[in-house]
Amino acid sequence: MDKKKRKKKKGGLLASRFYQVYFAVVAVALIAIAIGMIWLHGAVRDYEIAQPVHAAEEVAALFEAGDYDRLYDLDTSARDISGGDRAQYVQSMAELTDDGDIAWSQAFSGNPDEMKYTVTLDDDKLATFTLVPSGQTTAHGNRLWKLGSVTTHVAVEGTEAAGDLSVAPYRVKAPEGYAVTVNGRTLTEADALSTGEAIFEDGFLPEGVTAPTMTEYAFFSDDGAPVLTAKDPSGAEAAVEPDGDNRWICPLKEDADFAKQYGDAIIALAERVAKYTVKDLSRNGVMKNVADGSPAETILKKFSNDWAPPHKTATVTDAKVTDFHVLSDDCFTCHVEFTFTLRTRRGNDYVYPTSYTFCVVRQKGAGKLYNLTFN
Repeated sequence: MDKKKRKKKKGGLLASRFYQVYFAVVAVALIAIAIGMIWLHGAVRDYEIAQPVHAAEEVAALFEAGDYDRLYDLDTSARDISGGDRAQYVQSMAELTDDGDIAWSQAFSGNPDEMKYTVTLDDDKLATFTLVPSGQTTAHGNRLWKLGSVTTHVAVEGTEAAGDLSVAPYRVKAPEGYAVTVNGRTLTEADALSTGEAIFEDGFLPEGVTAPTMTEYAFFSDDGAPVLTAKDPSGAEAAVEPDGDNRWICPLKEDADFAKQYGDAIIALAERVAKYTVKDLSRNGVMKNVADGSPAETILKKFSNDWAPPHKTATVTDAKVTDFHVLSDDCFTCHVEFTFTLRTRRGNDYVYPTSYTFCVVRQKGAGKLYNLTFN
């Protein structure tokens, strides 16, 4: 083989080897890139999975779906809201958030190992929850998050609220010293929303007579409509009456025997007061039944009885006395209502539904009017 042919053959072999190496390098590079892309995709996916927003979405979804049965087990304030009654918590929270716009967003947390989020209901803060590291990591070493705590910013209506939202429990009012039971459980000071609510206005009773007051209790019931009973300080049964939606009242117990004994005298007193207010009875005619130096004396002396139209007769009919309360050996209160009719000389009637509240005291051995209100 001549020199020229040998040179040409050598060049072909070199070119062949070059392309073999070139394609091998390209193949290795492509494989490395593919492996790198797979690793990078896994790393990105791994990083994405580790983001706390995913754990946050799971918690927020409980509020969005209204899963309050599940939230009861997570919410640190659930017992404060419902008195430990799961069913009442679920019902109250469902009613509170019904048709409301629930949203959530990340909130500031000064702790690097805690993520904080706020849940709102129509722009009012409904709850906050936190996420903390779970102690586990992903395959690429990214830490995972778990729920730390949930706190609902909802309070029982009538108490100091943690936020702007509140739920309404059942309520009952009863005089101080009365025992009220709900579904067999006696309510205690821990159930009281307020105490000392006056039954009578200041100054209505004589000095030295203890003015009864009311306590209002809040309670929950998981047995449907609650069954309420009450007893007065002597242990006698007292009535509990409806007083609006989810509200009851136990009135100060009436002394029925006293009412029966003095009812007619109270009606007669009310009739004299009514006739005095329309000039059908003189001042002396009514003052003989009024305690000396009493608020009633001042009220009646200052009363302007020029309001009534000219009339021939003034009559009291359909009189009824209620709420007889004996407050001491020498003092009782009552309520009297009646129809007061003024008839003119031409036979026309002016009819006035009328009611008074009386405070009566014993003075000089006789019952005297101490105070009154025109209702």
